[in-house]
Amino acid sequence: MRTTRIAVALLSCFASGCGVSDITIETGESEPLDEGDTTAQALVTCSYRTDTGYRDGSPFQITVVDADGKPAEVGTANAYSVMQAAAASQGVALRVVSGFRTMAEQQYLYHCYLSGSCNGGNLAATPGYSNHQSGRALDLNTSSPGVAHWLAAHGAAYGFRPTVPGEAWHYEWLGGGPGGGPCRGGTAVGSDGCTAGQRAACGNFGCGCADGKCSGGYACEGNGCTAKETTNCGNFGCGCVDHKCSGGFCPGTGASAKVTRDCANFGCQAVDMKCAGGFCPGSGCTAKETRDCGNFGCGCVDHRCSGGFCEGSGATAKVTLDCAKVGCSAVDMKCAGGFCPGNGCTAKETRDCGAFGCGCANHQCSGGFCPVK
Repeated sequence: MRTTRIAVALLSCFASGCGVSDITIETGESEPLDEGDTTAQALVTCSYRTDTGYRDGSPFQITVVDADGKPAEVGTANAYSVMQAAAASQGVALRVVSGFRTMAEQQYLYHCYLSGSCNGGNLAATPGYSNHQSGRALDLNTSSPGVAHWLAAHGAAYGFRPTVPGEAWHYEWLGGGPGGGPCRGGTAVGSDGCTAGQRAACGNFGCGCADGKCSGGYACEGNGCTAKETTNCGNFGCGCVDHKCSGGFCPGTGASAKVTRDCANFGCQAVDMKCAGGFCPGSGCTAKETRDCGNFGCGCVDHRCSGGFCEGSGATAKVTLDCAKVGCSAVDMKCAGGFCPGNGCTAKETRDCGAFGCGCANHQCSGGFCPVK
């Protein structure tokens, strides 16, 4: 497979006159070698352990067990166990050939692919971006009699679908199916209001769990805190994020990873689970940050002390842009100077210019003993 793809890329490149640096090789993965046998079948062992999964380069915690001796995320292993039993009842022997991979394992395979010095130089995805690092991907023994046909006909009913074109052996559990399986983590509810099974299922999607629901983390709506945690943090004037007090009058932004990422997409900061600062309304600071900066006679912008007696204009990008539209400077989150009332300078700028016997206008020393600008 690797030789064929490189050859196609080279032929295309030579035909169009591109350079060597222009060649792009497909980043799929080669079929793993099936070294198992039927004696390992139906052995999903619930030896729970946590590990770090990756999706689109972002890390998250997952719970891992073993399916046919290969590691797999617990929800995936449960769904596979139920599917495997159904296939066996129809005379088809499913087997996991490759499952979850740690970062170290994926880095090794990628090194082998690039260098061609190990693992047969087989294709491997960039570390952090392999579907196998999510724990949901399983390479199955589709070369065995009846397996490929059975999976094509029945896999989706158990939540398993082929997700990589050209890799008939690669299936991912995308949720759903009849449920069940041997590793459901019991029914004990932890301090987060979730069972081990609920926690693991939420982690499969890069989320935390709170009060029995997926919340917070890298992918889910919500603050990732129970109602009790939120109330307790609120008693101290703080927000709560991923089971910790954050934001408000506590250290931290008070925003989950998802909210922070979503706000950044709009050029904004994330404060107390909302977009603020940057190109959004608001200062982009928590109550604690605003208070702490105020103790030094400064304003706060985008989580930093700015304006007043501190460096900076004390205005966000949005306020600066809005003031410029009416011919004014932006000072301490207000329009001043230019065609607006005020000199357009912060207290620090005015003081520093005054030390040279100058006035200040629009963030620059002007007048007095300085040239008028």
